[in-house]
Amino acid sequence: MGKRWVMEMSPQEARRFKLRRHNSRPKTRLDNLPEDVIQKILSRLPLKEVVQISTLSSGWRHVWRYHPDLIFSVEKLFDGKDKGDQEFVTSVNDILKDHYCTAVNKFKVNYGLSEEHGDDLDGWLSFAVLSKAKNVVLDLRPPPKCPDDVYNFPLHLFDDRNSSCVLSLRLVLVCLRPALNFCGFANLRSLKLHRVYVSKGLHCMLPHCAVLEWLSLTDCFMPSFTMSEPLDHLQYACIQNCSLQSMELHAPNLTVFNYSEQDVPIVLGKFHKLTKAKIEVLSDSDNLDYTFSHLVRAMSNVEEISLRIHIENEARQFMTDSRCDFINLRHLNIEVLVDRDPGCSSGILRLASLLELTPSLEVFNLHVLFNSSLRYNGGGDATKTSGHKLRHLKRVYMSGFADPRGQLELAWYILQHATALERMVIDPDVKTRFGSHRAVEGGQLFQDLLAKYLLLPRFPEVLTVLRAPPPGHQ
Repeated sequence: MGKRWVMEMSPQEARRFKLRRHNSRPKTRLDNLPEDVIQKILSRLPLKEVVQISTLSSGWRHVWRYHPDLIFSVEKLFDGKDKGDQEFVTSVNDILKDHYCTAVNKFKVNYGLSEEHGDDLDGWLSFAVLSKAKNVVLDLRPPPKCPDDVYNFPLHLFDDRNSSCVLSLRLVLVCLRPALNFCGFANLRSLKLHRVYVSKGLHCMLPHCAVLEWLSLTDCFMPSFTMSEPLDHLQYACIQNCSLQSMELHAPNLTVFNYSEQDVPIVLGKFHKLTKAKIEVLSDSDNLDYTFSHLVRAMSNVEEISLRIHIENEARQFMTDSRCDFINLRHLNIEVLVDRDPGCSSGILRLASLLELTPSLEVFNLHVLFNSSLRYNGGGDATKTSGHKLRHLKRVYMSGFADPRGQLELAWYILQHATALERMVIDPDVKTRFGSHRAVEGGQLFQDLLAKYLLLPRFPEVLTVLRAPPPGHQ
């Protein structure tokens, strides 16, 4: 009967009826919720908003003091308006003074401070240790005017008892001086150092990071990276532009490896589980043999490699031991800087010997750059190959053509030996290579060589030649 009566009401009466029912329901006030529930809700908000919300209720006055994420930056404290060093330091000190120092998840400072503020920075890091912070970030960019003013990171605060809660550590623009007796970070899983001055190497510190999984060293200043003891749990390693004089790494469970350094003495243990690698050797001389004999040779099980190498375009055999096959390599990306006379094609043709060591290769991308003026002499001795079939190679992309003769001869070799090839794309990109002042000569040379090898008429079903600028085109 009640439902029928409601159905007979006018729209205005029905709205008033629903409003009365809504207002008669019992209300749940947020401040009536258990404290741990309130903390969980507010922990999902930025600290600044939590501080503002805490003024709405006397019962919430101290809730912000439990907030688990303490992130101090100009954006978080001052809405992006920098008020100077002293104001930043004072604001951080005031917040930490009133925080209850319990269950901190993330502790981050992102501001350009130096050794001048060392006492304050030491105090903040002591707070992070006492609060058992799991993730610690100290990013002191921009750098001080004098390199000697870089802040000395207090590793002694993170001894074996105090640092057991730290799971990840990221440091930017600090000085790190590991002591021989340092034994902290027993549970550290991620270590990221950027523009860090490492005075004594990391061999005193990393062996105690028994569960380390992620290691990133970029643009650091360190004389060497020597880890004779294996890092058994390490899965990701990135070492780039650290001006190393020597390098040693043993990580049997590594899956991803990014490396960009000079051609220095290097020792790598076998990376049995490596699936992806990116290698760049910073050298002005030919480093193809070095790259494979010292670096890639330790990665016999890798599935994808990206290389940036330097080749002198002269007759020379590929020296890698033929017994070292890359049986699982399926994707190979190579960027080559060609030096010397582009008329000697054997430099690029040395890559044919490399292809014969990759029986499972499916995708091959090659981009060739040239760092001198183009001179085509039409000579050069071809590198000898064994003639092995490339039975799994399906897709090839070749661009740059700074050495058109060498690259087209390599393309000819692949077309003859890749029995499963589905597509080859040749992208001359001549104007980009030589600039407008070289486009005429470069375009004419490419077209002459393309006509000489007759690649397109012989392999129309798999070969695509992207449109090159015609002779005389600017």
